[in-house]
Amino acid sequence: MAKTRDFPHALRHFVKVLNSFRGYWYDYDIFRDFIDYTTASLLWEGDKALAERLKSQYKDDYPRFADLFRALVNTMHDNLGEEMDWYDALGALYEEISSSSKASFLGQFFTPPTVCDFMAQIQRPIEECGDRKTGLTVNDPASGSGRLLLAYNKVAPGNYLVGQDKDPICTKMTAINMALHGCKGQALNGDSLFPDDFAFGYEVNPMIYITGGIPHLKPLTKEESIAWQVWHTSKGEPRSVNGHAKEKLPETTIPEPVYVPGMQLTLF
Repeated sequence: MAKTRDFPHALRHFVKVLNSFRGYWYDYDIFRDFIDYTTASLLWEGDKALAERLKSQYKDDYPRFADLFRALVNTMHDNLGEEMDWYDALGALYEEISSSSKASFLGQFFTPPTVCDFMAQIQRPIEECGDRKTGLTVNDPASGSGRLLLAYNKVAPGNYLVGQDKDPICTKMTAINMALHGCKGQALNGDSLFPDDFAFGYEVNPMIYITGGIPHLKPLTKEESIAWQVWHTSKGEPRSVNGHAKEKLPETTIPEPVYVPGMQLTLF
């Protein structure tokens, strides 16, 4: 039976469901599988193979993943208000679980929300965009749970947000957080220092205006990753989109710092 302690009161909905699992599951394993479950739930096609695996593994406890999702919604509802337009429940839970469970050596400590808000507020659109506050592409190359992008979306909504992280769980948390907060953009798994390093990725809410605000995710290929495309554009190399190679781009001289038109690169 999963046992939790010393969790913030704001996470009480999660803790209640975590403690209700009857198997001998570690909190870390439940959380990891819940992230997979939620990510798959946001895909148009779902993931039948994952569903069958979780059903076989957790048996009678499998329906509790739906309870965890309801706990996520309730937690966000309790913590969102006029003073807080975003809330990273997943990141807060992951910090606690990864730092106190069998996986404590993988402990995660994300930027505090107040610091995220401050760092987002001091960002300004790049000079080439003038006073334009929307239509920008904003990148966080070490996104964690995506909370810096959520904070930026609060300050300057309507931009295209791109989060990248080496940790698969963090990438999926970024995708989920962005989707549930109504953001548009991409969540990419890979090393941002090596743009050709791409494991998987999601397009976040590509059709949110058509679906009436229903959050959703679409899997990406490496060639559809904006990080990969910007890298190849800056090198003057041809890009392959949907399997069709584009004409080789002319050689370009990259100024310092590196700037690609239409892309706001920020390390926050």
